[in-house]
Amino acid sequence: MSHRHAHGRQEGFDENAAEKLEWSDALLLGLGPMDDAHEQFVQVVKALAGCNAVTALGCLQAVEDHLLAHFDTERELMERTGYPSMDCHLDEHQKVLDTVLQVNQLAKAGQVGLRDVRRLAAALADWFPKHATYLDSALSAWVSKQRHGGAPVILRRHIARFVEHESVQPEQRSAA
Repeated sequence: MSHRHAHGRQEGFDENAAEKLEWSDALLLGLGPMDDAHEQFVQVVKALAGCNAVTALGCLQAVEDHLLAHFDTERELMERTGYPSMDCHLDEHQKVLDTVLQVNQLAKAGQVGLRDVRRLAAALADWFPKHATYLDSALSAWVSKQRHGGAPVILRRHIARFVEHESVQPEQRSAA
C-alpha cells in the first residue's frame, strides 16, 4: 500500500508503523475537511492496531466505513476543482480500499486472524504519511489555489519540537 513516488509500489513496510502513528499538527495540510478526515483515519487505524479477537470485526468495519467516506470526500474535491492528477490519486485510494475490503471480507468469513488484522493496521499506518505528504498535500494546495488563489496557510503548534526531533540523526536519537 505504500509508494516510492506518487504511484509505484514499495516492497515491505514498517511492521511497527501503527504503534508510531500519532495525529499531530505536523500532519496538517491546511484544508479543514481533509485534515479532519486524516485525524479520524489515525484514530480508526490506531483502534484497529489495538483490537482484540472480540473487537477486530468492528474495528475493521470502522476502517472500511471511514475510508469509503474519506476517499469519497477527496474524490468530490478533485472532481469539483478539476484536479489534474485525479486518476493517479484515485487509483491509489482504490488499491488501499480493495485491500481493506478483502481483509474485512476474509475476517468475517473466519479466514484471517488477529495477526493479519494487525498487519493491515501496520500497512495502513506505514502508507498514510507518505500518501498524505505526496498526494494529499498536492491536492490541498490545488484546492486552496482554486478557492483562494494561493497555497494554504498552515499554523502548527509545537512544530519546533517535531522539527528538532526530525533533524536529529538516527544514531543521535538512540543516544538521546
